[in-house]
Amino acid sequence: MVKAILLGLALALAQPASAQIRAADGLAALDAGDAGAARAIWAALAARGDVLAQHNLAVLKLTGQGGAQDMDGALIWFEAAALQGHLPAQQVLAGLALERGDHDVAQRWYLAAAEAGDGVAQLALAQLLERGGQDPEGALHWYGAAAEQGLAAAQFALAAALAEQGDHAGAAGWFEAAAGQGDPRAMHNLAVALAQGLGLEQDETAARALYLQAAQAGYAPAMRNLALMQARGRGGAQSFRFALVWALAATDLGEPGADDLVAALREVMSAAAIAEAGALAEDCLRGVAECG
Repeated sequence: MVKAILLGLALALAQPASAQIRAADGLAALDAGDAGAARAIWAALAARGDVLAQHNLAVLKLTGQGGAQDMDGALIWFEAAALQGHLPAQQVLAGLALERGDHDVAQRWYLAAAEAGDGVAQLALAQLLERGGQDPEGALHWYGAAAEQGLAAAQFALAAALAEQGDHAGAAGWFEAAAGQGDPRAMHNLAVALAQGLGLEQDETAARALYLQAAQAGYAPAMRNLALMQARGRGGAQSFRFALVWALAATDLGEPGADDLVAALREVMSAAAIAEAGALAEDCLRGVAECG
């Protein structure tokens, strides 16, 4: 949390040039190792309403740089900056509230940042609204807003919500968007859609390829489903050896049902084939061998 806040110290936001110069005086002092001087500079400016100084002073009070740590003082100045529409301060207030379990306050500040167009806040707000079924429609709205901004986590969450509502075509589109950004959960769910023809034309070959990508990214459900397709010869050549590799990997990660698949494969495989699968395991998991 603190690391994320500190990044805000160097932000050049949409402030007048004079305000940025004044804030830079504090930054120069901080860079010179004089956090006390930075705190004094920003304290004077903050009292005059300088939003950058308010935020930066709050950071120093929160982290105890240049003086005693002062959580109450930090919250006062973060709120002063947040009320002026300062996005980093709004996000900090929301995050701190979430850490102490105050979801109402967190929601208030995430909403302010979300309405200003911040994608991360939109995602966080959607997660809060989805929590415990508080506001499913509101969650869907903000997931959509964040998804449109390209956040893979929001795209996946939106797709999952649409799939739950039965909109498989809409879900597939967003799973594809998130999968394109390397989200292994989205790769897996898109593979499920392709394998079953949910919202997309059925394509087991493409499904198997996606399962492989997600499996090599370490996603256990994809390992299990890939092993099943390989064992059955669906979407490609049948291979008990590769199936055993992925079933074992899924078992190691605690994937339900994977151990039953391992047992079934070992019943029909020779000792030599089982040994070959063991020798392939590391290369398959590292992506050195295709193993699809």
